[in-house]
Amino acid sequence: MNNKLDTYWKKVGGNSLSDEFKDLILKMFSYDGNKRPTIAELKAHPWINKPYSVKLTRSFILDRLNEKRSEKTTHASSKDEDKSYRGGDMKEFVR
Repeated sequence: MNNKLDTYWKKVGGNSLSDEFKDLILKMFSYDGNKRPTIAELKAHPWINKPYSVKLTRSFILDRLNEKRSEKTTHASSKDEDKSYRGGDMKEFVR
């Protein structure tokens, strides 16, 4: 994206990512291999050393999955009411 990082992060859906994480990713995937961080530099990076709770992260991920699941269920239910939905008239034949 020719160093238009704001445009890049917007395009890939990364606007909500932290600045520390974006910095880490950009360094890790640097085109010039000599500019990529060493293992020691990775271990010392601020994003790696941020406090983190496995319990809270797990809960957040499960909540997001349940939201997506509910959206899909709602969407599927609305298809059942749509007569143009393929197979809607044959439901009584399915066991």
